Amino acid sequence: MGDPLAGGPHGLPLAAPGLLPVILDGVADGIAVLDRDGRCIYLNESAGAMLGQAPAGMLGSRLWNQLPEDLRLGLRQACEAAAETGVADRLVGRSAKLGCWFEFRVLPHDGDVVIVFRDVTDEQLAHDELVEHLDRNFEAERIVGFGVWRWELRSGRVRWSDELHRIYGLAPGDFGGTVDAFISYLHPEDRERVWATVSRSVETLEPFIFEERIMRPDGEERVLLSKGRVIADSDGSAEALVGVCYDVTERARIERALGASERRMRAIIDNSPSVISVKDLSGRYLMSNLESGRVLGMETDEIVGKYCTDLFPPEIAEAQRANDARAASEGDPVYDDVVFVRNGEPRNYVTSTFVLPDEEGFALETCTIATDVTERRDYETTRRERAECAEQITSALAEDRMLVFGQPIIDLRSGAHAASELLVRLQSAGERPETLAPGRFLPAAESFGLIQPIDIWMVRQATVLSDPVVLEVNISAVTMSDPAARREIVELLAGAPAAAARIVFEITETAAATHLDATFAFAKDIERLGCRLALDDFGTGFGSFTYLRKLPLSFIKIDVSFVRGMVESLDDRRVVQSIIGIAKQFDLATVAEGVENEATLELVRELGADFAQGFHIGRPAPIAAVRH
Repeated sequence: MGDPLAGGPHGLPLAAPGLLPVILDGVADGIAVLDRDGRCIYLNESAGAMLGQAPAGMLGSRLWNQLPEDLRLGLRQACEAAAETGVADRLVGRSAKLGCWFEFRVLPHDGDVVIVFRDVTDEQLAHDELVEHLDRNFEAERIVGFGVWRWELRSGRVRWSDELHRIYGLAPGDFGGTVDAFISYLHPEDRERVWATVSRSVETLEPFIFEERIMRPDGEERVLLSKGRVIADSDGSAEALVGVCYDVTERARIERALGASERRMRAIIDNSPSVISVKDLSGRYLMSNLESGRVLGMETDEIVGKYCTDLFPPEIAEAQRANDARAASEGDPVYDDVVFVRNGEPRNYVTSTFVLPDEEGFALETCTIATDVTERRDYETTRRERAECAEQITSALAEDRMLVFGQPIIDLRSGAHAASELLVRLQSAGERPETLAPGRFLPAAESFGLIQPIDIWMVRQATVLSDPVVLEVNISAVTMSDPAARREIVELLAGAPAAAARIVFEITETAAATHLDATFAFAKDIERLGCRLALDDFGTGFGSFTYLRKLPLSFIKIDVSFVRGMVESLDDRRVVQSIIGIAKQFDLATVAEGVENEATLELVRELGADFAQGFHIGRPAPIAAVRH
């Protein structure tokens, strides 16, 4: 081979053709090449970044010695086996020190070993979650094309899904259902290795992953990728194994066929999740990877020969041409943001455009690598908005900028002010404070799980108000589902029994439907303290009768969407009349919300509603303004 450290960037051997090594420095996956003695003769920039070292400084060292201890042995054994047998391998390992999972692809080539590795923590977590639910989701395999199995260790019974039967070339039900039957389909040379891997998982309770060759009844050999985990019983002993199998025969054939360095590197580029393309200095595409084709909805060979203006909207094409020109003239990478539409959905990408030089170092071509950062940016945006919402609520409570408003509810028989619905407002900070309506802060607080302190504060205000009428307090599903928040509310009510007897808690049908157990628990807690319960927005859901039967309700509030239109709409009037009739059957009082004119007021009184609420009766105002 000559001097293995001579050649391209970071010691890449001369066997790597053309300018592909330069492209690989922009790929997110780590790539390393080891010689026959296991020493690094090439590492790309991503490999150095993952290992926290400069690639040039690791040349001549053994890659596994740069890894945390819990990954070293497995990678070393895989590399040595690949060098000795010439068979590609794949392993996934977790580093407790780094708190993440890595996937290593070990590919032998002409006596050397190529290692492609990447962080697969998110994929592993998603896979573990899937496996945990396999026993209840066997139908999923039919949709996504993998086979599912479960082995009950005590009975020895092995269950296969229909899709796994198909993968093995069997009709559903033809599998014998035993471990011996499973082993009989394994390639004889793989049986000992597979059995050792599974046995080790049973002993350690660790997840497993391996490739296996199987022999179908018709004699065809297939290659499967098997992943799974151990299910432990209450005393921590292995009770069962569950797993999924993917038919990766075609991929295995391609890997075995990889002989030349260019094909090997091309496979790496095509399997990158990033969009990678190369253009000449006129802007004509010379190469693009599979992800480029997926984003553009084209075959990669259709892209070659075209220009940006042929493929993208004018604004995107012009920006890419400008980036190409700047990179070619300045010689430094150019970074940019762009929005591509992938599968009909706008996606945010960060692009890096850099020069591919000729043999004399002059700009010959430009390469652009675009990485999808949509989820990362969405997460950062959500985290920022949550922090802002938390600060807004925390500071408002600490600085007494939360306000209690009330909206009157009248008794339709006497016309008297019978109750007030308490409503929260937030006063902004600053020299010219503004009173914010609930829509400006409550939806975000509930979405981010920050509504609990507001609900608790409102309950506290209800227990100290001197208003003699009934006080209706809204309670969110998030608060009802939070045991700590529920305990604090119960303590407040228990400390003010006279006030508790005047409080009616309002819950929405939506909250009851999505948090039914929490709603029942909350209702039980407040009922024994003398509080009453109202079901708000009644008529908008599908579970109304369930709640009427099971919840200790005193009131139902007819949703405003029916009340507001009932004067003009016969259908709305019939709905309101039906709800009033149902309430009487269950001995419940009704409150008609959204009464905004005298005609509506008279109509709900005529139909037999007990109470009414709306702008015609009174708008929300500071609580002192609604006392009588």
